[in-house]
Amino acid sequence: MSGVLLVDDHSLFAQALQLGLTAAGMPAERVPLDSAPGIVAACAAAAPVTVLLDLRLGTAADGSPLDGLDLVGPVTAAGCRVVVVTGEVGDATWGLAVERGAVTVVAKDTALEDLVALVRAVAGGERVLPEGRRQDLLAAARRARSEETARLAPFRALTPREDAVLRAMADGVPAAAIAASAHVSEATVRTQIRAVLGKLEVSSQLQAVALARQAGWLDWTSGSPAG
Repeated sequence: MSGVLLVDDHSLFAQALQLGLTAAGMPAERVPLDSAPGIVAACAAAAPVTVLLDLRLGTAADGSPLDGLDLVGPVTAAGCRVVVVTGEVGDATWGLAVERGAVTVVAKDTALEDLVALVRAVAGGERVLPEGRRQDLLAAARRARSEETARLAPFRALTPREDAVLRAMADGVPAAAIAASAHVSEATVRTQIRAVLGKLEVSSQLQAVALARQAGWLDWTSGSPAG
């Protein structure tokens, strides 16, 4: 059984880390990035191990997007010690990883010998994240979540139909075409557009779309469903 599992899509980085850990007496194996469930299953089968997890994993072999942040919780729950090793910056993202169960988070530009020493400490059950730093990261995650809630609140107030109209506007679809696809009158769509503008407190469709893009709402898959 491997003492360390590497979940990373950057081959050169993973290979260097694998060699360094193995030379230090901690055999390491890379986990195939087949799918999110497959990664979790591989980690669970090897538990308890230390898992070095990247946050940006690109696309899985099955074509689905892989987000390391979404894997922290399941891999931790599988009985593994998760150390996030990432190129991502920002205490909010790091705090989310810790909040979801990561033992610690370190930057990818950390020296190899320091990473090896960190993994050895984690495997030995040592506390590697000072409590003060841990609380700072968790606080940053809470602040980011609060700011996101405030930023998205106006969009979450839209009805499903209003949200669909906003997304169609963002795609450049005119009111007449929106009406035809929804089998309603153009007057109904224009009423919905006015409702969108009112809830977002803007005066034009261009402003509504710009605000939605700025807030990240159009990429938000957990908001009001279109349609």
